[in-house]
Amino acid sequence: MCGIAGIFRFDDQPIDRSRGLAMQSALRHRGPDGQGIAEFGRCQLVHTRLSIIDLLGGDQPMGVTSAVGGERSRELTLVFNGEIYNHRALRKQLEALGHRFNSSHCDTEVLVHGYRQWGTELPKHLHGMFAFAVYDASARSLFLCRDRMGKKPLYLRWSQDRKQLTFASLISAFAVSSQNGKSTGAPLRVSQTALLNYLRYGYTFEQSIIEGVQELPAAHWMTVDDRGRTQTGQYWQPPPISKNSTSLGAVRATRELIEDAVIKRLDADVPLGCFLSGGIDSSVIAAIANKELLSRGEPPLKTFCVAMPDIAYDESRFAMEVARHIGTHHTELIAEPHDKVIADVERLIELMGEPTADSSILPTFWLSRTTRDYVKVALSGDGGDELFGGYDRYFAMRWLRRWRGGIRRIPLSLLRSANPKSKRLRAARLVRAAQFKSEAQQYLSMIQLFSDEQITAMGFGDVLSGGTGVSPVTDRDGQNPPGVPDWPGHYDPAHSAMRWDLCHYLPFELLRKMDRASMAVALEVRCPLLDTEVCDLAGHLPTSVLMPGGRPKGLLRDVAADLGLPVSIVKRKKRGFALPIGQWFRGPLHRKLTEHILEGDLSKLDVNRYAVETLLEEHINEKPDHTHRLFALLMLSTWANRFL
Repeated sequence: MCGIAGIFRFDDQPIDRSRGLAMQSALRHRGPDGQGIAEFGRCQLVHTRLSIIDLLGGDQPMGVTSAVGGERSRELTLVFNGEIYNHRALRKQLEALGHRFNSSHCDTEVLVHGYRQWGTELPKHLHGMFAFAVYDASARSLFLCRDRMGKKPLYLRWSQDRKQLTFASLISAFAVSSQNGKSTGAPLRVSQTALLNYLRYGYTFEQSIIEGVQELPAAHWMTVDDRGRTQTGQYWQPPPISKNSTSLGAVRATRELIEDAVIKRLDADVPLGCFLSGGIDSSVIAAIANKELLSRGEPPLKTFCVAMPDIAYDESRFAMEVARHIGTHHTELIAEPHDKVIADVERLIELMGEPTADSSILPTFWLSRTTRDYVKVALSGDGGDELFGGYDRYFAMRWLRRWRGGIRRIPLSLLRSANPKSKRLRAARLVRAAQFKSEAQQYLSMIQLFSDEQITAMGFGDVLSGGTGVSPVTDRDGQNPPGVPDWPGHYDPAHSAMRWDLCHYLPFELLRKMDRASMAVALEVRCPLLDTEVCDLAGHLPTSVLMPGGRPKGLLRDVAADLGLPVSIVKRKKRGFALPIGQWFRGPLHRKLTEHILEGDLSKLDVNRYAVETLLEEHINEKPDHTHRLFALLMLSTWANRFL
């Protein structure tokens, strides 16, 4: 697990080494155990290393100069961020094809030889989380690749004159590179498309908030030659959904695949632990991992959780129940409002180079920081909701298909509440969604952060009317709704919503959050439920099998019961990983919040101050709850202060 970056020029101009050093410095928190730079005239590769496997070997950039069979000699150099879980099997396969390795079990070396053998077909052979770049000095070409689900980041930025390509694990690396080089293109500017998407959904999509910076999409590769010509390919996509699959054998098959995925992710040469919230996802993973470790004669699994000061948000008692039941060594962190909240927001923004509206990045960061004191690798339950149907909004889509006519007539005035977790607020989202005919528009309405009316009031009406964001939710009955990219449109609207989340919400919000929060403290997080084979199975099954009888994550709950977890855990309702930060905004964080969003740097984005004051006043007076919107503005203001 590491940080990677690089520069590839398509002319004869040299690359200033200070730019590589600056990017390396910006990524050092991701890889504090080592660093390296490889220079090839027109190409520069940068790496910072977090040592997990083959601690004494595996330094990067890693190069190989040799040939197999009758092929010409090739000089290949690689920088890699991630883990390849099937690297031992691939090593045996490559050795049988004539490749010779210097290390005993380095997955990085497997990637270099794998690219030499299979070229652009290499990603299809890989199971893991990864983002890597290979420079072929002989062909003067660059190969870039990203894992299937988008667990590891890889950003791209072309210079304004298209004479160079820069890539990095984080956007912040581009900012320092621009400050330390003369030929880096235009200064950092805000992408109006990304800003609009941030206000609507709380995160950007492939287009970053910095104009001209984009992520290589998940499950994609790209080659670039010495003239700047590119070729891209998608090597994986979620499988088609079967209408005919039954629940016969589903529990056993799912359990076996998850067990195999967990066991593969126990491969590490450093201490390993597991996040444990007491929910279904993390409990299943912890139970399997602990059982496997004990069967090997190793000490019990170390598990970690965050205890919230408000019982409405706290899951620690459930985590403790699971830990005692399966026999792990459990550590609990207490989350409390204090002055360090704002300091942590500023620190995360500085490291990430982009904002996120998800306040759970704070407890994720705190949990990672505590966990890192004990272990270097942690297992996580990410992906369970999107794969197995864990969100209430999936069932809301079915209700809308059946009863939209009646739901849309319910007066919104009856559904006001200052409690962000209240059933009234969830019902209000359902009523608003019912105003749209298109199922895609209904769903995006339910997940929208700022309404289009609020976005207009804040001064972004021109951007909104331009339709530059993803999937504007503006058209009502009698009008043609704008197209929604990638809306699956399955026979079951619940599965359509699940698939959309799997391809958008999961990689662009949840996995980004986990990667940034954990790597901020150099903690590697592995997600067994996002194993390729688990994704293929769950993605193939219809909702009647995933959610039998309409039970959220019913199949996964049956797996949990099969593993012997307590009934109280198997049957408990989902509770999101969230802070009572809305209450803190009315109390100990009120002054700091006001300073940041009213006196801070939102003015650099031409945000209407009066509209922001209105949101803050309504929240303080416990009228509509604006917790998530205020946190989004806090992050946006902090980002503008740091990068604009």
